[in-house]
Amino acid sequence: MRTSVLFAAAILLVLTGCGQSELENKNKELEKQLQAKDQYIEEVSSAINEIHNQLESTWAMEKKVIQQSTAKEGSKAPSHLQVKQQILNRISDIDSILAANRKKLSNLQLRLKNAAVQYAGLQKMVDDLKTTLEEREKTLADLQARVKSLESEVSEKTKVIAAREATIDDQSNQINERTRQMNTVYYVIGKKDDLEKKGIVTEEGGFLWGLLGSTTVLAGNFNPDLFQKMDKTKESQIDVQGKIVEIIPKRDAGSYSMEEKSGGHTLLKIVNSDQFWKVNRLVIVSK
Repeated sequence: MRTSVLFAAAILLVLTGCGQSELENKNKELEKQLQAKDQYIEEVSSAINEIHNQLESTWAMEKKVIQQSTAKEGSKAPSHLQVKQQILNRISDIDSILAANRKKLSNLQLRLKNAAVQYAGLQKMVDDLKTTLEEREKTLADLQARVKSLESEVSEKTKVIAAREATIDDQSNQINERTRQMNTVYYVIGKKDDLEKKGIVTEEGGFLWGLLGSTTVLAGNFNPDLFQKMDKTKESQIDVQGKIVEIIPKRDAGSYSMEEKSGGHTLLKIVNSDQFWKVNRLVIVSK
């Protein structure tokens, strides 16, 4: 009888040990599942936070680009090539970041879809990230369109400015040429006989066939190449080798003076340019 009791007690101990071992195994398995779940949630959350932070950084970059492009749109002068390149470089950087995050988000969505357990909170966070990413991509597309529009606008402004500058240059050249022509006067120096032979001067009036009382005047037809040019605003002296006999046509005596120099030279000084050249833009100095 005692033997039977001992045997039964032994069996009970064995069964009790088996039950505890199985329970311990189940607890261990449950702990592994909980650890795997926590690790999964932590990894997904970390990935979500990483993408979120990068999207926030791209938004800060986009705001700077918007400020730059808006400032250029409001300016009267065309954008500088360097500023334009800076904007394009920023847009390229943002585009690269968004493309990388789009890939990360796709992998994250696929991971959530294939997970054994679905977590509504994580799925909501990923959906919100997807919406934010799409907004950033749309803003970037708008920025690219704005830069292209700005580039076209700058090109048009450059053409208009170039046309205006060409017109101004042409008008300035015309004014300068007219001014130069107005300020250009002519003179010729020579003996009276030589001047007559060259057809520069002739005698008018008088009697006894012009031998008495005649006046020396500028001839009607003469060769303009025989005259020297001078700028009446910059030059006020004519050096004559010899003695000046006559100024043709006659000028007001107060508008000029004559000074004899060494070596038989005579210096014709124009002391009142407006008065002197008012008579004629041509002067013949007879010696």
